[in-house]
Amino acid sequence: MGELRVLIAHDSEFMRVANKRIIEDQSSMQIVAMASNGAEAVWSAAETEPDVAILDVMMPKVDGIQVAHQIRERRPGTAIVVISAYEDLSFVADLMRNGVGHKAYLLKQSISDIAGLVRVVEAVCRGHTVLDSGIIQRMARLFCMYSGALGGGLCDAEQDLLALMADGYDDGRICEVLQLEQTQLAEHSASMYKKFRIAAGTPSEQRIAAVQAFVEQIHKIPLSKAYDAVG
Repeated sequence: MGELRVLIAHDSEFMRVANKRIIEDQSSMQIVAMASNGAEAVWSAAETEPDVAILDVMMPKVDGIQVAHQIRERRPGTAIVVISAYEDLSFVADLMRNGVGHKAYLLKQSISDIAGLVRVVEAVCRGHTVLDSGIIQRMARLFCMYSGALGGGLCDAEQDLLALMADGYDDGRICEVLQLEQTQLAEHSASMYKKFRIAAGTPSEQRIAAVQAFVEQIHKIPLSKAYDAVG
């Protein structure tokens, strides 16, 4: 992966500067545009053609989700990282409605260190779907509530595993957090992949496919019923 071209859009100057400093400290990344509102972000993306756009969900003129869609319409290969104060599954569903690859939805309160944001930016540029761990846990509960309609549920260990995969962690870190041996991780992964009908691919491809299949399954649940059910 070569040097990544990054656009940052946020209506808060403090947050724009803070994210800019994080990205500028990375030798593998370059800031190509900064925007203070959604309309400016769309225009800047068309002018600079970034590899990844880091967007606040609520911005003047055009909100971050619509900015993401407009950027992807013009340049489908652009990766998207939406940073939000809202743990609202309808925002996630809207972001993912025209494809789940190369996208992330993070909660502001969960971005506790520089390495976390950098890891997510790199992951979405590789095609991953990254969701905040709090979001993925709510979605996992939702999946299990409607597992009969969707064709199968996830056990607790599989929910925890999926949450960490969706948060961009590698196998070593997952084993450490969940206190699993590599053989146990492989068993849980194989069981989860089977439920999502993922039979082929490299380990990295299977991980991406599992998270994306999970998000796509959630879209089959009626929003009016499901989101009320998980609060």
